[in-house]
Amino acid sequence: MADNNLQEQINELNRKLDLVLESIEEQKRKREEFDDFMADAGIVAKDLFHHTVVALDKAQVDLDHSGIPILLVKLVQNLDTFRELLEMMESARDFMADVSPIIHQVGLDAVHKMNELEQKGYFDIVRNLAGPEVLDGLTRASHALATVKMDEKTDNKSLFALLKQMNSPEVRRSLSYMLRLLHAMGETRNRITG
Repeated sequence: MADNNLQEQINELNRKLDLVLESIEEQKRKREEFDDFMADAGIVAKDLFHHTVVALDKAQVDLDHSGIPILLVKLVQNLDTFRELLEMMESARDFMADVSPIIHQVGLDAVHKMNELEQKGYFDIVRNLAGPEVLDGLTRASHALATVKMDEKTDNKSLFALLKQMNSPEVRRSLSYMLRLLHAMGETRNRITG
């Protein structure tokens, strides 16, 4: 029984020793890989530095060498900011990929709606409103509205006084024009809704 117990302890120690040796071997392998990586990185960095110096020399750029360590420190300090910036750019790209079909559909719907409005004649009305005669009339009307104010004394006239004013050619022309305008608006409305 004691021999069995001793053998189990020896087996347990051997198993633990194997784990320790495996761990040491793994650390040695990682250290060798890291040393190889650092050696390769050093070669690449040296080559990159040489090519950068040659490119800057060809471009006739003077570089202040004292600023490089400061730039590197700032770069290292802001690695989280650069990572966040890259994540934001990826999010923006994903957002644009998600929203572009919607924008496309909205554009198509807008074109169809504009075509529908054109077919109903709404744009003809707008073109007519932009005509020189209409704009001139609107200018005169807005000027008259700005200058002529309601006056209780002047505008409180009897029916006979109003009829007398209708003998004036300007008043008759204005009333005739307003009646024709109202009639044309009614016809246009009937044509569009009909």
